[in-house]
Amino acid sequence: MTRQDILRAEDIFGPNLGSVKGKTTRRPTYHVNITWTQVPEDILQRHRNVTLAINIMTINKIPFVVSISRYTHFGTAELIRNKTKKTLLVSMQQIVRAYHARGFRFTTVLGDGGFECIRNGLADMGITLNVASRNEHVPKRKVY
Repeated sequence: MTRQDILRAEDIFGPNLGSVKGKTTRRPTYHVNITWTQVPEDILQRHRNVTLAINIMTINKIPFVVSISRYTHFGTAELIRNKTKKTLLVSMQQIVRAYHARGFRFTTVLGDGGFECIRNGLADMGITLNVASRNEHVPKRKVY
């Protein structure tokens, strides 16, 4: 085995991980610079009125409110403590604020029976709730 054989093996397989571990130090990370840009006006003109599909998803018995908007396909996921009316309404208000900050407004929310309790709260915000019937999924059609 020659020096050239070792160099070729490192080129093909990379460095020996056993010898690299413990010898390298952690490099400091840099902060991510977040800059918001305005949503283009042509997108706002076509898709200003948002239809949102929402559902409650659980992972290891931990509930999340998951939403995705029609046409723009912007999705959100938020950890919630429980499935009470107050918690769901606060979660929806946060989602609405995120969209309003970018110039969108809600017209319709598509959900299952778990969101029936916040119908009046959504109506106060000017949003129509469309609840899917039992044993059906929330309709979310793909439009490109």
